[in-house]
Amino acid sequence: MADIPISSLPEIQSVTDNHYLAVDNGSITNKIKISKFNESANATAKHYAEVAEQAATDAINAKTDAENAKSSTEQLITSAQTIVSNAQTYANQAQSSATNAVSASNTAVQKASEATNSANQARQYADGVDAYAKEAKSYAVGGTGTRLDEDTDNSMYYSNLSRNSANNAAQSETNALQSENNAAGYMSAASSKATESANSADAASNSANDASGYASSAYNSSQIAQTSSNAAINAKTDAENAKTDAENALAQIQQILGDPQFTVDFSTGLLMYNSNTFDFQINTTTGNLEWEVA
Repeated sequence: MADIPISSLPEIQSVTDNHYLAVDNGSITNKIKISKFNESANATAKHYAEVAEQAATDAINAKTDAENAKSSTEQLITSAQTIVSNAQTYANQAQSSATNAVSASNTAVQKASEATNSANQARQYADGVDAYAKEAKSYAVGGTGTRLDEDTDNSMYYSNLSRNSANNAAQSETNALQSENNAAGYMSAASSKATESANSADAASNSANDASGYASSAYNSSQIAQTSSNAAINAKTDAENAKTDAENALAQIQQILGDPQFTVDFSTGLLMYNSNTFDFQINTTTGNLEWEVA
């Protein structure tokens, strides 16, 4: 029958499992029963149906994973926004700390200037104490070289003259009267000089007190200046720490926003990824795409 064309073969209206089909692979022609052909076709169809069903399951699981990934991404974005907000807060704190540092530095400079002025005033009043002390000595006994004729114009000199005049008064009544008058004059001059000496001594004491007060003020100002300087150093350190925290937070945000990266290899149909933060793998039991933090 091999020499008879197919068009010349008898035609039948239906087939049964016992009929045969001709199968040609291009070089050899074979036969196969309809029942075997149906079994093979059904097995192939079942296989592809199972593959399709698994693909549908995988698609559903992939959708679920995608939704979970979306939720995780939204959480990461929320965390990133929180980090950005914290970074802004740190930046504001750094700016405030820098402003406080500048203010503390200015205060330190001002207090240092006040300390210098107080020290200068203390030196001036200390010099005044010496001057008033010399002046008091000049009016009391002389010998300081600060006044003209001070050795013959002082309390002790007039007191000596008064005593000598009193001694000479015994020589004669006239001389005594004259000496008495001279003594009275000398006593008055001595009293005046003694008063001037006392006033000079009081002025010297007041100047000493003022000098002590200014010296104390200078010490207090120097302490305030030191405290302000320490505050400025601490504020600078706080500003640098806040800047470092802000930079670290920004680096974390940039890493989160750019990781992971997914691509599709169209030549193989595989889903490819690149990530420094997450690890992805296929669960061979469920067929799900699973991830974890690297």
